[in-house]
Amino acid sequence: MDTEPNVLEEIGQIYLADLETQPLAELDRMLRLVASAEETARNYRQLLHSVMHHRFHDRAQSLRTDAGKATGTVRFEQDGFTVIADLPKRLEYDQRKLREAVQSLQKWGEDPENYVSLEIKVSEAKYSAWPPAVRQLFEPARTLKTGKPTYKLERIDTAHLPAAANDSTYREVL
Repeated sequence: MDTEPNVLEEIGQIYLADLETQPLAELDRMLRLVASAEETARNYRQLLHSVMHHRFHDRAQSLRTDAGKATGTVRFEQDGFTVIADLPKRLEYDQRKLREAVQSLQKWGEDPENYVSLEIKVSEAKYSAWPPAVRQLFEPARTLKTGKPTYKLERIDTAHLPAAANDSTYREVL
């Protein structure tokens, strides 16, 4: 894990104003080193979690079985530590069968919203392909929100510049 050991400390020691004036090549170097450190840490974390799973799975499963449950959190002590073993539920529902169940509730005269949450989702690709009248019908229910902006740096290889369809439209000369 010692590719460039002090990259996180190095970045932590630089003031924001100084970071903002760094050449892009230096920011690119730091971003690559941080990405590498993150990947290494992720791999080590997965390894350590695998070791803990191997060590504690049988005991945790036995405690869950004794408690009459297949999932959930169990706690036990070992070597001066409380081991907290969680096996979360991951439920999945067949959408076709759910629709059938909701239709059955409606046939019984029940309001399905008393039993389930009904959420209608609209694919943006489908929305864009809709005829204008249909889009106009849904427009009042549509709100565009943005996510967190992200930026990436890619080194330009001037020897192998591919033609990009948006170069003339979006190229900004600095």
